[in-house]
Amino acid sequence: MGTHETIRQLSGHQGAIYDVTWANDQSCWLTAGGDGIIAEWAEDGSGEGRALLHHDQAFFSVSAHKRMRVAGAENGDLFLWEQGQEDLARRIKAHSSGLFALTWMEDGTLVTGGGDERVIHWKDNAVQSDWQMKGGRKIRCVVPSDAGIFIGTSGGAAVISPPLNAVGSLQGGTTIAGHEGGTYAAIWHPQKRVWISGGRDGYLRVWDPQGALLLSIPAHESAIYRLSYFNGMLWTASRDKSLKAWGWNDLEPHEKVTHKDGGSHRSINAMASNGRTTGRLIFGGDDRLVRMLIR
Repeated sequence: MGTHETIRQLSGHQGAIYDVTWANDQSCWLTAGGDGIIAEWAEDGSGEGRALLHHDQAFFSVSAHKRMRVAGAENGDLFLWEQGQEDLARRIKAHSSGLFALTWMEDGTLVTGGGDERVIHWKDNAVQSDWQMKGGRKIRCVVPSDAGIFIGTSGGAAVISPPLNAVGSLQGGTTIAGHEGGTYAAIWHPQKRVWISGGRDGYLRVWDPQGALLLSIPAHESAIYRLSYFNGMLWTASRDKSLKAWGWNDLEPHEKVTHKDGGSHRSINAMASNGRTTGRLIFGGDDRLVRMLIR
């Protein structure tokens, strides 16, 4: 495998990093920490991070859509605010335990997934539908596409539901085996028309839109927590402390980033790309540092 080019460190969190996201409207990054802080960082990683929200519980998730920001906490609280108005953030008791998944739909509505086995569809801060996935334990990811919605759980199983605009609810769909011990991440490949998923077993798996398993690859020595498309490749972030890059169309291994290359010394829990020509991928985990891979 090849080597990375530049890795920049962003320090400031006093707890593990659990989620990162790109806010396109403001060209900045947002991070969610175990220290109960949502922080904002410059696109190029310059300067210091700015704390936007403080909570007495860990933040597990953060997301941005146009000018809207949302964050999910360890106790199930959902915070919503407009860019620059974090002092006016609205706090909703959305789930009875950890809020792990925050996903914006194409129509601007929001879907949340929690440790209470519930998936909730929100519109204008009001519940549109509430679905409990028995045996799911924690809802770890909700990933939309034009072919359907992939929902991964800590129970291992995953569900591929029809597009939300087609049925108006996330209930139903096809249940698939997913990953033993937990299905944590998924990404849709629009050209191949397949889902790629990762989970606790360290495997990458490829599924057709109906849920048939097409391919299974041992990718990491421990759980895969995040998948991201960056610089023409699929990137995976793992509990085994490494990032890996795979061919987008063939899943052939291309690159590995470890602590020896300036990467993480502990589990990598979060990863996101800005999707721009001057590409940047940021990742963070249990060592409390945010790192930026620059291409």
